[in-house]
Order: sequence, then structure tokens, then C-alpha cells
Amino acid sequence: MATAAVLALAAGLCLGARPPVRVDSRDGERVLGNGLVELRLGADGTLAGLSRAGGQNLLANGGRGYWNGASALATQSHGYVALGGPGRVVRQSGDLAEVAFRHEPHGRWPREVFPFEAHLHYVLRRGESGFYLFTTIAYRPDMQAARFAQFAYNLRLDPRRFTTIAVDDRRRHRSHTPEEEKQAEKVMDATFRLADGRVVTKYDYCHDIELDDYHVYGWASEREGVWLIQPSAEYYPCTPFKRFLSAHQTATTPVIIWQPHCTHAGGAEVVCRRGESWRKLYGPLFFHVNAARGSDALWADARRRHAELAELWPYAWMTHDDFPVERGEVTGRLVFDDAAPARDAHVVLAPIGAHWSADVRGYHFWSRTDADGRFAIPHVRAGTHTLFAAGADQFREFVHRNVVVEAGQTRALGTLTWKPETRGRRIWQIGVADRTTGEFRNGDDYRHWGLWRRFPVQFPRGVRFIIGKSTERADWNFAHWNWHCAEPAWAIEFRMDERPKGSATLTCGIAAALPHDPRRKTHTHRGTTDVRVSVNGREVGRIALPSSGGVGYRSARHSTKYAVAEIPFDAALLRAGRNTIALRHAHSDAYKAGDPMGERGAGPGYVMYDAIRLEIAAPQPARTPPR
Repeated sequence: MATAAVLALAAGLCLGARPPVRVDSRDGERVLGNGLVELRLGADGTLAGLSRAGGQNLLANGGRGYWNGASALATQSHGYVALGGPGRVVRQSGDLAEVAFRHEPHGRWPREVFPFEAHLHYVLRRGESGFYLFTTIAYRPDMQAARFAQFAYNLRLDPRRFTTIAVDDRRRHRSHTPEEEKQAEKVMDATFRLADGRVVTKYDYCHDIELDDYHVYGWASEREGVWLIQPSAEYYPCTPFKRFLSAHQTATTPVIIWQPHCTHAGGAEVVCRRGESWRKLYGPLFFHVNAARGSDALWADARRRHAELAELWPYAWMTHDDFPVERGEVTGRLVFDDAAPARDAHVVLAPIGAHWSADVRGYHFWSRTDADGRFAIPHVRAGTHTLFAAGADQFREFVHRNVVVEAGQTRALGTLTWKPETRGRRIWQIGVADRTTGEFRNGDDYRHWGLWRRFPVQFPRGVRFIIGKSTERADWNFAHWNWHCAEPAWAIEFRMDERPKGSATLTCGIAAALPHDPRRKTHTHRGTTDVRVSVNGREVGRIALPSSGGVGYRSARHSTKYAVAEIPFDAALLRAGRNTIALRHAHSDAYKAGDPMGERGAGPGYVMYDAIRLEIAAPQPARTPPR
């Protein structure tokens, strides 16, 4: 916190030499400028122009900045419309200008389609090459019952200028053009097969919040760049295991998307009922506008700017009631009941009364434990939170309630003990229980449409995993599709020295699930999965789960929703020597490489296993009857 104060003071001293911020009215627009960048704002909050130091409009040729949302009254289906409303100058000085646009529900069409009160704020500061953006959404007790599924701010850039997309170090390259996408074959929503055979989709550029790669993304030309920078993701719902859109190409313009709320990949709607009150602030984020020679230098500068802004978070210049600048910190050490450290666990603080993966109304804060199990969560809003820990090879989470955080204070929790749930002696395990499928085949290269097309090439005889010989990276696919090659069942083979006695349990952590429709030979969001589990040919149970959201066809390797399936069976079904546990979809369709049904659409149903563990508990001694 002291470092942030020093940087803020130094920045303030430097700002005095910069031109002051100005707000003018011109041709029905508000024009904000600071000598480095200029914004032209329409009467409804649309960003009509963005330029550097009096240069050309970076939003020319079809570009603009606007916000939209998908919402409805409780009795209606969702509508997806652009939002807007009257604007006003909230603050204005030589150091800062803040302009807000208010969207009110139940006004003229299309405002009734988003029945919440929302404010979009633009902030321009002296000496900064870019602008800040944040929004608030509120529901009052006198409003009609309503819900919303998503909202976003979209910044569309000049397609003749911006050619290189960058969302992280791996996904940074020259993009296809709007004209190429316009002429492409559509194979799924927002997914196109170009003339050269490549399939491109906006979902390949999503950010997985838990990977901590969401902070910087945008577009570059050879000399200029526009980048979205966000030091924190505290306002995103269902985090940290949540994904959101970032930047992508379209048939008209390149676009940068700030999507602070959506229901994709296992998210949830915000649902408000008449008589209750709710409000939330999303942001602020920063749109950085820079100049340099070449996209590499532009990207490096954007990363440098993020590092500076991260040191200043939470921003001292924010004066909104819903954005406390003074925060607290939570520290501690997480160990198992045998005193071993709980390494690499996600430690999450979420509002009381809700599980972090389902909460959409509050703010979340998190960190990861180090090799010694220690964690520190900075910049936590004051209040009472529930602490969760997930991962560390555990199927069940750790929960510690009533963590009270005070502004300006560090809440030291000391050592917390996590008692693992076991079902006996571990015989073997496939994967690591960490809520993802990253350790499996394709789990580290999943940002592609149509990964089911790889399966018949990589596993032409199906999946046969031999404990002690096979490896997760090579021999276990990240998704168990409802399409199969030669063998529909996935086989796990292992040896036992002797025939066991007692109770056996097969525990399956499920990172994502999507049912299958055998009539249409494709996935469905209705019903449940139906994976039959057998031991040496004897069926012992099934994995029946509802849809956890569409992730397999949208370039993802896990859902926000997680499930654990336990299959108990008599250990006597196992034998000395070789044993086989098989996982088989009750409905699976034959599929081969190049099959037309895999070249279009959203593919089959699936189950994505996080980890699978076999344990055996010794038989309980018989009780001696009382005399």
C-alpha cells in the first residue's frame, strides 16, 4: 500500500507539467481531451471518436464504442440490445474529467429490454494516454422482477488500421481480415471456416480468469495500439474459474470486448425480485492508446503500463460510494491434517451465504498457495467473507466462514487445517484434482474449435489407460466425447497383487459435462449425461449430470460448475492380476476422421474428467453382540 501511495504522489507531481483536461461541446457531442488523447462522446454514451494527440480517428471506417446487454423482465425471454441514455459531467478539473451516461428502465424502447438502472462512466486524467471506464448496475425495490444474463462494452476499431491481435504472449499474431471473414463459411455461432481451411472463432481468444492472463489485450497496427488493461477481476462473477470474451475479428471491424458478466461456461444470471435492493460497480478498466514501431514494441509497452496501474490499484482518484479505496488484506497458511502444506490451491474470498462459483452479486478476491501452503490476498473490500480453498488434489473444498476484513488492516488467519475426505487406501489415480483438464491430452492446447476432430486421429482404437505405464498427457483425452472410434468404452487397466476385501469407491471429479441427444447425434442442454461404469464387465453405477454449460465446443477445458461423482462397489469384484474399469457413454455415435457431422456445428456431448481415483476401505470388523 505504501508503494502505491508513493507512485500516486510521483504521478501527481509529473501531471502538473502536462496540459489540463478539457471538456467541450461540439456538434452535439462531448469532447474530452488532455493533449495526449481525445474522446468524442455521443449523446447516448457511444464513443464516436478516439484519437492520439490530434491524429486520425482510431475508430474510423465503422468503429465505435458502445455498451449492450441481454436482459428481461421475469416473465419475458431475453432481449439483446444496445444501451444508452442521457449524459452529465460528474467531475471536471484540470486533472480529471468524468462523464456518466444513465440508462433507465421502463423508458422508451429499447430500454425496457434491460430493466435495470445502469450508469456508464468515462474518465480522462491529465497526463495519461488513454481513458478509464466503469459501470454500475442497480435494482430498486419498486422495480419489476427482472434478470440479466450478460452485458459488455464493445470497442470497435478501424479495420484498415489494426491488423494484429494480442490477448496474451501465446495468442499474439496477425489476424485474418474482416473481408475474409465476410466471405467465410459459418460453421457455428461466431465461428467461420476461411478460404484457406482455417477455422476461426471468437472463443479461441477467451480469457480464463484463474490463469491470471486477463490483464491486457487488444489490437495493434504497425505504429499504434489500443489495449484494455484491468489490474483486478474482483467484479467478475463466479470467479476465479470463469472465462470471458476478450478481443477478436468480425466481418466489419476488429473489436475489443469488456464482458464483466455473462452466463457462458457455467455462469449464472443476476436475478432480482420485487422489493429487494441491489447494486454493483464493475471496473474501472483502462483503455491504453500507445505509439511505437511494430506490434512487439506496442505489446511490450501495454504490458509495462499494466504493471504501473497494478501498483496503483485500487485507484485513489475514484470517489464513487461503491468503490472503497482503502482495503484490507487476508493472510494465512493452509495445511492438511498431517501437517503437509496444501500446495497450489486457489484460496477464494466470496460474500457470505453464497458459493463462489454461483455468486454473481458480490465481489471475489483470491490468491494461490505457495509450496509451503502460504497465501496472501490483497485489496480486499471490508466486510465479512467466506474463505474457500479448491484444488491441491482434493475433490472437496475447504471452507472457513466469517472472515472479517477491516479497511487498512491485515487479517492474519494463521494456520488453517484442511481435512481431506478419503474412502480408504488409494490404489491409483488418473489426473490431479484441480478443477481443470490441463494435464490431459489436448488440455494444454484447447483453444480451437472442433477438438472432437482430433480424437479419431489421436485415439483410433479408443482410450486404453494402463496404470503404471500410460501417461495422462499422451494417453487420456481431455474430453470423453459421445462420439467414438473403434471402441466406445474408455478402459482403465490395473493389476492387484491379491483379491481385495471391503468397500471400493471410484471417485470422479467432473470439470465439465454436457448431455448428448442420440437422435440428432449432437449435444443437448437438456437431460443428463449417462456414463455407465463397469468393473470387470459388471456395471456398478453411472455418472448422470446436467449440463454445466457449453465449453467443449467453445474452446474451453473446464466449466465454472464442478461436480463429484462417487461410485461405490464391492471390492470383491476386483481380482488378483489384471482388472479393468470401463467408462462408457450409454449413447455414443461412431465417428471417423473427416466425418461430415464433425465439420460443422457444436459437436457431441461429453464429460471432462478432472481426476479419477480408486480407493478401497478394509471391511469393518463384525460387532460382538452384547451378552
